[in-house]
Amino acid sequence: MIITGHRGALGTEPENTLRSFRRAVADGCDEIELDLRVSADGELVIMHDATVDRTTSGSGEVAVLTLAELRALDAGAGEQVPTWAETVAAVDVRFQAEIKAEAAVPLLAQSLKADPALAARTLVTSFHPEILLAVREAFPDATTGHIFGRTPPAAEVITRTREAGATWSLCGIAGLTPEAVAALHAAGLNVTAWPVPNPETLTRATALSVDGITTDNPHLLQHP
Repeated sequence: MIITGHRGALGTEPENTLRSFRRAVADGCDEIELDLRVSADGELVIMHDATVDRTTSGSGEVAVLTLAELRALDAGAGEQVPTWAETVAAVDVRFQAEIKAEAAVPLLAQSLKADPALAARTLVTSFHPEILLAVREAFPDATTGHIFGRTPPAAEVITRTREAGATWSLCGIAGLTPEAVAALHAAGLNVTAWPVPNPETLTRATALSVDGITTDNPHLLQHP
């Protein structure tokens, strides 16, 4: 089972920073989850929100700030807002790359096309099927996953994941049952459960036979 650090090690470090990603790897994660947006000057950067207000010392929309302006901000504990390229160079585990802005699609596709090894360790995700279909069109070899917040019935998850051209369903664990996971597997889909904040929930996820879990607290979890 793949253990994924949500925005790195969100529970202990400033989210979506190199420090957070390195901590997640040190805590035993097989994969880190991160969020992709595009700066005003066309750089692929790591940021969850549309604005920098919540997670940095600055304010304003990511899309209207240049990379230099973003880099001038404190993203927590003295960290800077990282780029995708910097993150790829710094971290050698798998990536779960959630596209938050559609402008990120061609930039990420170009990066994956240029580096087959990187493509092999990157799962591109989104809540939005149109974004996943755009990724598939730009880079047909991409591995993609459809994120679900509140998990619908298994039949709907299968339909929506397939319609998005994805092979992973990332489902809220509250809505998952062993029967639902078995149905998704029978449909040829891989399943990630989230959030998994503690060992007790990890035990439940293991019993569900999911393929992966996402956690804010990798320091609290050990591989089953």
